[in-house]
Amino acid sequence: MADCSIVAVVTDMIFATRIKAEARALDVPVRVICDSHALDESLRTTPVRLLIVDLNAQGVDTLAAIARARRQDVPPRIVAYLSHVQRALAAQAAAAGAAEVLPRSRFIGVLPELLHTYGKTGIVFKQH
Repeated sequence: MADCSIVAVVTDMIFATRIKAEARALDVPVRVICDSHALDESLRTTPVRLLIVDLNAQGVDTLAAIARARRQDVPPRIVAYLSHVQRALAAQAAAAGAAEVLPRSRFIGVLPELLHTYGKTGIVFKQH
């Protein structure tokens, strides 16, 4: 797969489809992955600028994935999403290094802006 500065860790087919459709509409490449091995490979081989994490991704230790991404020399901006009632998991994701932890509905609302902003080439963003 071609280099992709935006990577999404998503196992839910509905959300994966929504992310891909929005990216396609904006002409922004996004790599949707569904396991830790693929994430590690992306982080090793591509300068990932935005990492989107579904905190409920099945079969993925999402908190460990966030922590690994934060340890990169130039860590990506990490945006995680989950059900609005999962407050403890939201706090854990923030502690692991997610810059933003959003309810699913809010994430869908900001997705176009995230893809547009981080999908531009030649721009490097630093995590705050």
